[in-house]
Amino acid sequence: MKYKILNTISEYPEEAKKVIERLGTVDYKQLTQEELNACIADYDIILVQLGLNLHKEALDRATRLQVIATSTTGLDHIDVAYAQTKRIEVISLRGEDAFLRTITGTAELAFCMLIELARKTLWAFDSVKSQVWDRDLFRGHNLSGMTLGIVGLGRLGSLMAQYGKAFNMNVIYVDPNVTNPAYKKVTLDEVLRESDAISIHVHLKEDTENMFNAEAFAQMKRSTYLINTSRGKIVNEEAVLEALKRGALAGYGTDVLAGELDFNGKMFSIYPLVEYAKTHDTAIILPHIGGMTVESRIATDLFIAKKTLGYLEQGR
Repeated sequence: MKYKILNTISEYPEEAKKVIERLGTVDYKQLTQEELNACIADYDIILVQLGLNLHKEALDRATRLQVIATSTTGLDHIDVAYAQTKRIEVISLRGEDAFLRTITGTAELAFCMLIELARKTLWAFDSVKSQVWDRDLFRGHNLSGMTLGIVGLGRLGSLMAQYGKAFNMNVIYVDPNVTNPAYKKVTLDEVLRESDAISIHVHLKEDTENMFNAEAFAQMKRSTYLINTSRGKIVNEEAVLEALKRGALAGYGTDVLAGELDFNGKMFSIYPLVEYAKTHDTAIILPHIGGMTVESRIATDLFIAKKTLGYLEQGR
């Protein structure tokens, strides 16, 4: 059977194109949410990335859709449970642990943001671009000797822990599903109280949403840096903004925002956390680029293309 396929992924690698085109006719389109909703009924398969949502409104229009393929581990842009009721298969990177251990970009970015906050490198560069050469304005802090708390010692958390060790940091972690004798296992409260830097590496679920709220920030040292490359809603953004304003948190580095699924394009409305970051050197906000390296995108898009091909060639 030849399928009609919609591929909404920008800069899709040639290696993956060769695989997915074996399944049928592929339309490569960069769409807004409204455009996707208008044309989704024409397709059997859709390849999607973050920025487009396949929630109930879109899925109700998808009368012939059989497969949604996404090169992500997070699935909050897809209503998986509702898709299942419509017998639509969702193919993703979730659970592909052996493959994912080869994808390091997100952990590298998390550690990069920690360095940038501690050493104020972004703002020092801005100063030089403004033709000011004054190193006394940018006295940062050593990472060596700090305690790095990892929330979730899975694939990315483990990589972050390794980077911390390489910088002579004391690594502690909380994860009910993992025991790793290389690092000290503690409770979440201990991570909050003892850490000089905390990096979040858990999936967004009911019990992790708003995990970092006002109560959590009240337990943390005023000198703590918080890094979030997981999902925006794990951190209560009103609470983190208030903590930053009060000086109750040394810095927040994130490449995820709670409202990012509603941006649907390059422009978005005034966002309080972003507005704060414009004028302060305690917040770094990046547009969800953790996995957006050339190497990571080629590998993940090719992997999902092959996984989709295998699923359909096996007769579903």
